[in-house]
Amino acid sequence: MKSTRPEQQDSQLNIFRLLRIARDKKVKDLAQELSVTPAYINAIENGERFPSDRLLRDYAQALGVSVETISNFKPKDIPNRKFENVLLSLLQMICDADK
Repeated sequence: MKSTRPEQQDSQLNIFRLLRIARDKKVKDLAQELSVTPAYINAIENGERFPSDRLLRDYAQALGVSVETISNFKPKDIPNRKFENVLLSLLQMICDADK
């Protein structure tokens, strides 16, 4: 499982974590579905790792979104990510409201 190390992200604004919560999936269950360890899912959700292309495709399928949806939130060397952060904040509020 080859992956690159992205810029550190705020775990509250991590698209992988928020989509998993929105889909009401537990880390353990998602890890099993993707044939990875729960620790690897946690590393992705904490912004310490980014999935390989294959895992990204499987991740998107498991979460019911397109790869492009997730890729739009991939850390990039763009200083102003305000729009993406607003969208992630909205998704965070939706996830929190379901709890």
